Amino acid sequence: MKYLVVLGLVAFVFGQEASVPKLDGRIVGGEATSIATYPYQISLQLLSTHICGGAIISSSWIITAAHCVVNAPVPSYLSVRAGSSIRNSGGQVYSVVKVVSHPSYVSTSHDYDVALLQLSSSISTTNANVISLAASGTGPAANLTAVVTGWGATSEGGSAATTLQVVRVPVISRTDCDTAYPLQLTDRMFCAGILGVGGKDACQGDSGGPVVIDEVLYGLVSWGDGCARDDAPGVYTNLQVLRDWISINSGV
Repeated sequence: MKYLVVLGLVAFVFGQEASVPKLDGRIVGGEATSIATYPYQISLQLLSTHICGGAIISSSWIITAAHCVVNAPVPSYLSVRAGSSIRNSGGQVYSVVKVVSHPSYVSTSHDYDVALLQLSSSISTTNANVISLAASGTGPAANLTAVVTGWGATSEGGSAATTLQVVRVPVISRTDCDTAYPLQLTDRMFCAGILGVGGKDACQGDSGGPVVIDEVLYGLVSWGDGCARDDAPGVYTNLQVLRDWISINSGV
């Protein structure tokens, strides 16, 4: 299973055993890139340590996965680094003042895996820009190319990347995804990957990061079985189905 990074730190901060979904946080089979090309990408940090990705959807709101923040004791433990290709330096760091996790989020099934973060001040950093959200719908069509970015590990069980990584993977049909994950998918999820081949995926450390199609944000890195396996595509939060909730809670 894919698990979120920094488990020891999370357990220490929260004072209990960390319980996290089987997520990826790494970009496997991708390549190093620049934040100037993907200026909507941010590093979500817990006590100044990178734990997840996220995307800028307005000057003061970030979207990420609920599993990244649902156990945070207070918003002030979290911060966002924007405008840097390097996860632990550069750009500008913004404090989080409000966390809105979807009230229907279920940690065991990863359903409704989405959260909104309100920042202490508006983002005004070079190489940090808003990305448009996909309109309400049922999800992206099969075979469209999804662009996934993040600082996760570059191999299953490997270390997190220091420089931003990017990978491109095709969206997989619901039928094929259901075959890979029987009785596990909901309408709030979609899959992407290369079935029968593997080699490209998101993984530990990329969780909550953006999944973009034609310069529009369609999903977030959520969960999957391992990383870049030929029979287990990545599973992503389907933001089209959750679009109304996002608008109501962020005004975006």
